Amino acid sequence: MAEVNKEVIDRKFTFLAINPVNKKRYTENNAVVFCAKDAALPAAIERYIEKCVELGANAEHIASGRLLLERILRFQETEKRVPDTVGAEIERCIDGII
Repeated sequence: MAEVNKEVIDRKFTFLAINPVNKKRYTENNAVVFCAKDAALPAAIERYIEKCVELGANAEHIASGRLLLERILRFQETEKRVPDTVGAEIERCIDGII
């Protein structure tokens, strides 16, 4: 049996996300969250799509990424901000305190 990674990956957020198609569950232990208002996100998604193409991801995944990017850009027409980290986030991230 493979060892399960116990490290918390996303230490900024706690969350539960469920894929409605395959019912797989994701939390801060195996996924990350970015806010749609993050002005840096479109560039990150564009690069992600490029990398997926390079890796040979299937066409549906690439199309899904492009649709996601379109939704983010529409959202940012009315709500966008420069990303920041405030408060005790660094200490939480370094020390792993949730």
